[in-house]
Amino acid sequence: MAIRGQGQALAVGLLVLVGGAACGSAGQPRPVVPHVTGVDYSTDEAANYQAAQLAMRLERVLPPFPGYAGMQIVAYGIEIDVVGEPPAAVRAAIARYGMKYQGREIPVRFRAVRNSQAQLQAVTRRIGSDRDGWVSQGIEPTTWGIDLDTNTVEIRLAHYQAAYAAALIGRYGDRFVSVYPHDYVVTTGG
Repeated sequence: MAIRGQGQALAVGLLVLVGGAACGSAGQPRPVVPHVTGVDYSTDEAANYQAAQLAMRLERVLPPFPGYAGMQIVAYGIEIDVVGEPPAAVRAAIARYGMKYQGREIPVRFRAVRNSQAQLQAVTRRIGSDRDGWVSQGIEPTTWGIDLDTNTVEIRLAHYQAAYAAALIGRYGDRFVSVYPHDYVVTTGG
């Protein structure tokens, strides 16, 4: 389950449930982990549903901790992103609220990342505050938000240019943001 930014609709987080993650921290390929149960939690509908139930339960009971960076359903189960070592209280909550699918515990694993959710939320708010200034310079961020796979704030730009991307990265840092085009071309028949 992609538990994204604070205050965002659960439906936004649920969009990631069905699609498995392809990248690890900082955009590196996610290591191939053998399926513990032989089922792919990211694509098998029944397994995904059960994993989503567990993820929502964990989201309600996990104590807030400084290194939390998000959670999502991946092929092998649930992945919780953390900066540093997860606190004992988090491990205890996972053990207490674990769920089974086809008679086996749904695996919950941790992935080490560079940025916490709180850090990325602060960058997200800063981009929102700065948007009018960017637009006045001809740089038009169209969407931005936390990307769990890259552990950055993904910014999409209308009329993308490398210089615009460099300006945004220069302001917020390549550790915290990834910048991509948001342009599209519409053709009509004829």
